[in-house]
Amino acid sequence: MSLLRWRRWSAPVLSLSLLPVLLAGCSAMPNTGMQRLVGGPVVYTLVGQGKPVVVLQSSIGDGRDPWIPVLSELRGRYSVFAYDRPGYGDSTATPPTPRNPCGIATELHDLLHAAGIQPPYVLVGHSMGGLYQYAFSRLYPDEVAGLVLVDAVHPMHTRRMQVEVPLMANMLESMSRRVFRGILQVEYNMQIECVDALLPKRRPNVPVRVLTRTVYTPEETISGFEAMVHGLEPNWLPLTGGKRIEPVPGAGHYIQRDKPEVVAQAVDEVVQEIHARAEAASAAASAASAASAASAASAAAAVPVAPAASAASSVATELRGAGTPAPTRAASSPAPAPALKPAASAPR
Repeated sequence: MSLLRWRRWSAPVLSLSLLPVLLAGCSAMPNTGMQRLVGGPVVYTLVGQGKPVVVLQSSIGDGRDPWIPVLSELRGRYSVFAYDRPGYGDSTATPPTPRNPCGIATELHDLLHAAGIQPPYVLVGHSMGGLYQYAFSRLYPDEVAGLVLVDAVHPMHTRRMQVEVPLMANMLESMSRRVFRGILQVEYNMQIECVDALLPKRRPNVPVRVLTRTVYTPEETISGFEAMVHGLEPNWLPLTGGKRIEPVPGAGHYIQRDKPEVVAQAVDEVVQEIHARAEAASAAASAASAASAASAASAAAAVPVAPAASAASSVATELRGAGTPAPTRAASSPAPAPALKPAASAPR
């Protein structure tokens, strides 16, 4: 099978955009920064300004270029970051971490901090890159402001395919060994490592959007692959805290290419919800502070004031304690009876 036919048929299944990696040289995105590691640099693009920072993560086999349409939509409103993972595009460095989802999430986290790009982050990930961003959100929940999954690979994708669509799973496994080389092969082989360890970790309470494609190839439909994917999609909601699955009409696996405006809108909605939550939290804090102040004032007003006689008695007690003799009180005696008036003489 030719490389072009392999890519056309397998990319929606494995999220393999092989030509940019195997046949292309430099990325079409500008290199605005780099971090030098063993064996060479890791290069990235950072454009725009403002918080939170939108962080784009590509799938297996892809550099930054599939995000160009989305980056163009977002750069006027936010700071937007995209990079080539080690072994992709212009990043020739030796990978510093294992190539499983947790290792790649850690690599991205360390790169952001080393580049001085501080959280919070809105994480956006396509296909396998969505799985990597999900791992990031579980490993570093306090640094995540929002999450957008773009037809993401579910953590159980490979295992479910081996059970429900075994013929396709075996075929793709065999073909990947012939097509993949180097870092791609390692990343493909390690895609399910560590994902089970993410489940017990805290899920960030942040806005989430889950975008899914609606266009499948006949092979994917006939084989049962499409049905398998649809069966897994709803599970993204409890995994991420999302509220709904959002199918994108007319979009294939690369939604960011077919419908970049939909991905940009999802990011806008997440950021708007971030601001709305912050305003609601601020209003709630102000209301709680006002209620606490009112309660304190009410409690102070309710404290009884000691009567003057009691105060005088207290002073007398203190004086007695200082040596002043207590005044004597006469023994109580019955009050004198009122005088009787003489009875009036009866008329004679």
